[in-house]
Amino acid sequence: MGVNSVNHDRYTEIYRAYVNDVYKTALRYSENQHAAEEIVQEVFYKLYIHRENINFDAASGWLITTARRMALNYKRDNDREIPVEEFYEGVSETLAGDDLEDEFLKVLHDEGCRELLDKILDEMFRKNERWYEAVTITYGLEKPQKEVAEAMGVSLEVLHAMLYRARQWIKKNYGKEYERLESI
Repeated sequence: MGVNSVNHDRYTEIYRAYVNDVYKTALRYSENQHAAEEIVQEVFYKLYIHRENINFDAASGWLITTARRMALNYKRDNDREIPVEEFYEGVSETLAGDDLEDEFLKVLHDEGCRELLDKILDEMFRKNERWYEAVTITYGLEKPQKEVAEAMGVSLEVLHAMLYRARQWIKKNYGKEYERLESI
């Protein structure tokens, strides 16, 4: 069995193990099913092209990070203004007598939370890629911590320490912004 055959088998194994996670990540950040499907194809195509030079033990983090970045780029490039009619479509159904101002404030709050989360994750990625990987897979993809630890090649205790340090860093650097959002 040659090196190419081994790499191809390992690639197939990685694909089967992570295709759903890559799709969920792409869908979450692009908010578009068709774009997410395209991103999955592109991410795994890149992995396949470079399979001879890839450390497959570190592929999971690379796959998730690449999918996220591609999805955010897609969203940035394809964002558009939402027409007022589309914004209020369905809002009137959910209001059922509630004050329109309260619903509008809720939408603003949710948007603010989403923007803060994106800011935190971008900064965390720059600060410590391992924290980013641990946080996004554990909380974003809602994977059991035991699986995350195994995928990252660390013990459960080390993963817990990473998550703890990441939470402390978030509290220290973004606690006041979060409190401000909560007061809206």
